[in-house]
Amino acid sequence: MQVELFDHLLLLAAVICAATLVRLLRGGDGIGRGYAIVVGIELVWAVFSMGASRFSGTIALSLVVLTVALPWALERLSRWAFARGYLAWVGRLSGLRAMLMPGAGLSRQLPILEGLSLLDRKGVDAALAHFRRLADEAEDGAELAMIHEQIVSMLFHGQRWDEGIAHYERRFHAGYAALRPSLALGLLRAYGESGRIETAAGLLRELEDGPIGDDPNTAELLGQARLTFLAYAGAVAPVDEVVQRRRFAALGLTPATAELFKGIALVRAGERREAVETLSKVEELAGPRDRRVLEAARAVLEPAREAAGDDEASEPGPKVEAAPSPGLSLGEAIELPDELRVYVEVVAARLQSFLVATPPVRRHERPIATYAVMVALSTVYGVHLLRGGGGIGLMELGALSEDLWRGGAWGRVFTSAWIHMDLVGLLFDVYAIWLAGQIIERMLGPARMAAATVLAGLAGMAASVLALPLLWQLGLDRLAVVAPTGGNLMAVGAITAALWLLLPSRTPALASRPRRNLVVTLSLLLVANLLTSWPGVAGVGVAPIALLTTIAVASLVAIALPLEQPRWLGVALGSLVGAALVVNAAAAVLVIGEDPETYLVDHRSQRCEIGGLVVHTSIGVTPMSLDRDVPFNLPIVDGLLDTLELRDGSLVQLAVYRGALADPSSPALFELVEGIDGELSATAAGTLPEPFAEIMADDPTGSWHAADLWRNGLRVGRVIERRLELPAAQAAAQAADQAADQEPATVMLIASPAEAVDHAPSLYAAMLREAEFIEGPEEGRSSRIRCTVE
Repeated sequence: MQVELFDHLLLLAAVICAATLVRLLRGGDGIGRGYAIVVGIELVWAVFSMGASRFSGTIALSLVVLTVALPWALERLSRWAFARGYLAWVGRLSGLRAMLMPGAGLSRQLPILEGLSLLDRKGVDAALAHFRRLADEAEDGAELAMIHEQIVSMLFHGQRWDEGIAHYERRFHAGYAALRPSLALGLLRAYGESGRIETAAGLLRELEDGPIGDDPNTAELLGQARLTFLAYAGAVAPVDEVVQRRRFAALGLTPATAELFKGIALVRAGERREAVETLSKVEELAGPRDRRVLEAARAVLEPAREAAGDDEASEPGPKVEAAPSPGLSLGEAIELPDELRVYVEVVAARLQSFLVATPPVRRHERPIATYAVMVALSTVYGVHLLRGGGGIGLMELGALSEDLWRGGAWGRVFTSAWIHMDLVGLLFDVYAIWLAGQIIERMLGPARMAAATVLAGLAGMAASVLALPLLWQLGLDRLAVVAPTGGNLMAVGAITAALWLLLPSRTPALASRPRRNLVVTLSLLLVANLLTSWPGVAGVGVAPIALLTTIAVASLVAIALPLEQPRWLGVALGSLVGAALVVNAAAAVLVIGEDPETYLVDHRSQRCEIGGLVVHTSIGVTPMSLDRDVPFNLPIVDGLLDTLELRDGSLVQLAVYRGALADPSSPALFELVEGIDGELSATAAGTLPEPFAEIMADDPTGSWHAADLWRNGLRVGRVIERRLELPAAQAAAQAADQAADQEPATVMLIASPAEAVDHAPSLYAAMLREAEFIEGPEEGRSSRIRCTVE
């Protein structure tokens, strides 16, 4: 089990390296190609370490953790710290990340990050001194421009608006900010704080007419710029509409930021009392990321309170023209020239058009439902990985079986939808849910995200068993498949709903390039999921009816309900999802109390004819007559195959050899498969599980045999045989028939690895023990393996 877990970790490391390498080769993140080479080497190392020495694998895992996984975590932590204003921690975390990423070229960013750290620890003046020193030492023009941008940002951070504007106008040409979106937003606010509304209007025109205005990727930023301008121009109505209709999320703003802009607009419009009430709400709405917003609100609130207090004793102050004023007190109302007033109306209309075309997006709400589904699927797989147990272990965890369904185990319809059988499938599905789930949840909310995944997956599993009678009646036996697990159905539901939402009619504001990238990626994931889930030659997979039902339910969730759903509909969906989860919990409790192996021993519903013998098996055992390569050290032979074990990574087969054995001391497998005795050697079996040990201890005829199979000094499998002689009465009856076959038979259980026999020893022992010759003459009997459900 430890070796298997170690190989799983190596596989996970290889997948992480592959995903990282793809992202690096796409470029655009400022990371050097040298680091891509390092990650590529680690990918190859991890792949070749699978099945190799433990020492090599340990080194590969350690390198991946240190140079890929840990830097990724540090990057997320630094973003979290930056969003909350912990700039000193940003510098420390980024410095450590640069050390762990050889060839990335991140060390060039460290002086800038050091300046941000100084800002956090020692204030604006210390940061300014640091950047000015860097500017004196810089020789590259692009590097110098970036440093001066930081100086301007530091001055704006310290609310030294006029100094920041002066430094910008001294170092850069007039249209430079139109090419630097972040700088433009800060400069736009600075012009507003300094009362230079016409200059701010000119900057906004440059943004709208420049590359930013033509790029759909910057539509959100342009919306922020328009809202900023409207706030400082005193346009209360359009700003208030953004707040009241909660459209600020479409601009990437928090509720506290939107309330701040509304308060500024009220102050500029001379409505001081309302402004005080609005600005007072900012502190209540502020979250961990709104530290700077709180500082800005407090800076405006105190003068606004003073002005509001003066209003109680006197008439409102005189109105002034905005253009000639070098600065504007917060206690004064602003009056715009006619030309500027017209432009304000145009900007308000453009902002309104953008917000109407953009569906409500919950950008600053964590996709809790998405993460919850991902964690639940990963946790269930982790539990199975730690418990082991093969196919029966999956059933004990809640996998669905047609035998158990017939016995009334309805709860498995719910529990099986959360189970994955292999790590690669889990990783693909978790990635698909992460990518698609965020689209769904941020546009439609957590209730519909859960409905598109959980409810759709449960509906698919339910349809796979409820449709069985109809499919049999229609003669569609090949489609009458009951999948043991359905964890991939949730990924299918999430991808389907996300693809519907990515239609231009549903998200008109989304740029064509990111839309195309998302559609292509999700479509490839969906096709790969459907191909791997479709029932294969071994009879494994997910029922087609389950896939179609899941797609149908997810489609209804995405397109049949309005984007802006009424509150009652959200509550109804949430209640439905909650009820499904409660029933799921009850089903899990029922599953825990079941003993699937004991039930299958007593209720095997399938009768199989193989090599003149009758064997009673569970429905998950499937006829197999293929000669193909498999990732095991033993070949697949003509016989019966335990498909659930195969999906879980073990090979368990039941085969029959007819005829006398040339060497009774050797396994019949060596007679069945020509030439295999030159590849494998056999020794007496080690400790057998209890049912087989008891049978062999009580076997007076010596008809039971067990051997371990070895290849190159490694134990690669185990074979347990029961040798049957034709009953005397049946042999006498067939003696008169010269064409009859009177040869003895050997029924054998073949497992690789050898420990796979331990997964369901009672079931396998019962299958071998109750195998018997088919009564009646064998002449004319089909040589094909036939299985029928009784």
